[in-house]
Amino acid sequence: MATPVAALVVLMSVFNGLEGMVTSLYRAIDPDITIAPARGTTLAQEQIDTAALRRVEGVAALSLTLEQGAMVEHKGQRAIVRLKGVDEGYTDVLPIAERIVAGEFSTSGQNMVVAAGVMNDLGLNSNNIGEQVRLYAIDRTRFSTLLPVGGYSMQKINIAGAYSIDEDNAHVALIPLGEAQNLLRYADRISKVEIRLTPEANAKRVAEQLQTLTGEQVKVLTRHQSNSLYRLMALEKWGVFGVAALVLLIASLSIVGAIVMAMIEKRDDMQTLRTMGATESMVEGIFISEGLLMATLSVVAGVVVGVALTLLQQHFGIIRLDAASLAIDAYPVELRWGDVVMTAATYMAIATLVVRLTVRAMMRGQRG
Repeated sequence: MATPVAALVVLMSVFNGLEGMVTSLYRAIDPDITIAPARGTTLAQEQIDTAALRRVEGVAALSLTLEQGAMVEHKGQRAIVRLKGVDEGYTDVLPIAERIVAGEFSTSGQNMVVAAGVMNDLGLNSNNIGEQVRLYAIDRTRFSTLLPVGGYSMQKINIAGAYSIDEDNAHVALIPLGEAQNLLRYADRISKVEIRLTPEANAKRVAEQLQTLTGEQVKVLTRHQSNSLYRLMALEKWGVFGVAALVLLIASLSIVGAIVMAMIEKRDDMQTLRTMGATESMVEGIFISEGLLMATLSVVAGVVVGVALTLLQQHFGIIRLDAASLAIDAYPVELRWGDVVMTAATYMAIATLVVRLTVRAMMRGQRG
């Protein structure tokens, strides 16, 4: 009976570890809060009162960005990229400089930082850092579907560095915000405001304050709201917990057999207690207490084993990962006492219900 409890404690810790790993991996590109247009893809830069945003309690830093698709060319090699113009405060919001694998992070002047996938598509390596490439983007002021030739803008820029996150973010190019606005023909317009919060700030509460401040023309999203991966992982975790709760229900049925056998064996003793003046509720309470004692011992044993296994993996990494592409070498787990308490409470609630129903059914059967 303790085995499924221990398994669920370990399973919840595994999901916590995976969530922590993903959060750590994406913290270099996912801001704590994002302010984006409620309609369309861009908004006027003057609509954003950056001074007012910085005064909101919990806001540590912010950066203005502009995103759109573009193409990079180098000596005949081409790569389609998600071009992102960033201002000088970008590295204060996101620690993307920590993910640099070649060159340096510099988006000032005529410099560009690209994801490792862009380097691969262009056939470049670390020896090509500092070389010049061409950026092409559709010119909205001249483009025509009838005569698309020449309906684009071009700009030369130098590759200052390359960074690596994952395959989903392998085709991003970062350039100065002003250069992006000029290339994309979006003068004084931005796509997003990306915000970093102070460590003690409550993201949901700060987002509500920012939404009130900025109005309905924009939407304010926390990290978990802007990236569906976090929501998917949360749904998966609680979906698995629901399935595991059914396993706990099945496991608790083993108590039913023990109680039934005990009540059959103690039938004569039950009659003796009644003769001595014990009421039906007193006799019923004895067997309910016995069942709950078994359930409690099961929970304690399961929690102890589950917590011990989780802590061993968390601190010593007993189960290793053979994946050079990941930043970790041991299977990630993270013990959260809230999950432990919830697991124990769920099992005890299920066991209490099963025990009470079993004892009452047996008592009715004996009286009948």
